[in-house]
Amino acid sequence: MRPFRFCLYQYPDRPMPILVERWRRAEALGFDVLWNADTLNEADHPGMTNFEAVATLAAMAIQTNAIRVGTLVTTLVYRNPAVVAKAAMTIDHLSEGRLELGFGGGLQRGPGSNHAASGVPTWGLSERIARFAEAVRIVDGMLRNDVFTFAGEYYSVEGAEMAPRPIQQPRPSITIPAHDRRMMRIAAEFGDGWSSWGGYGVESEQQMYSVTRERSIQFDEICVEVGRNPSSVRHSLVVFPPLTPWESVAYFEDMLGRYGEIGIDEFVLYWPRHWRDAPHEDEVLERVCAETIPTLREV
Repeated sequence: MRPFRFCLYQYPDRPMPILVERWRRAEALGFDVLWNADTLNEADHPGMTNFEAVATLAAMAIQTNAIRVGTLVTTLVYRNPAVVAKAAMTIDHLSEGRLELGFGGGLQRGPGSNHAASGVPTWGLSERIARFAEAVRIVDGMLRNDVFTFAGEYYSVEGAEMAPRPIQQPRPSITIPAHDRRMMRIAAEFGDGWSSWGGYGVESEQQMYSVTRERSIQFDEICVEVGRNPSSVRHSLVVFPPLTPWESVAYFEDMLGRYGEIGIDEFVLYWPRHWRDAPHEDEVLERVCAETIPTLREV
């Protein structure tokens, strides 16, 4: 099992000076990755401040020095895959090789969804997965090659140039979110990381643990089916409610132990007080970063 990796998830939901302060604070606290969100309408917080993801990611790359940066995840709904690849290469250069590329098919949620907000027709699940299977091939192929051509049912590129090549070779790391078995297979074939987040129907901590365990087992089986060693793909968990990682240091350490036993080796953590106004979460963050995480890095 790989060493744990700890990521901070900051929505672009504050005035820009506050976001910059938080990005720099995340770096100073020693997090491995700083993740951004990509959404036009945020269903969990309607009407909130919400900057565009790629432009925000470029600012994250410029305003930090060492922490890896990415968007979890860049959505296919309103982004052409060739442009996703070109933007990834550009931000890899802006960050001097610190880009983490999160890429997914997008999540459909009700009338305020990103399909409706962007004017893109809503895709059924099978079409969404088929589109993403083509799109990730284009992104992977463009980032690995000087010139790339691909013809699919939904997306095609002919003579797409990648100049300059990304700093990271053979390409920046790609993380793919997947709960459906078909998406898991795509993640197993193309991903350097697989991401799971529970889901909106998950209401209890026991249910969160159970579904994550089942998915982790299934993902490992699929990796073997496609000829990948499961340990070669990072198993990432977005620490989404009902989990409350900043409840206490003891809670945080217990969470790492339980989920580590089922294969999770990366924890994506929302900024404290994102889901509830609990002032003690700020202190827990400081203690975890000063005491718990450094100890784990020494193991």
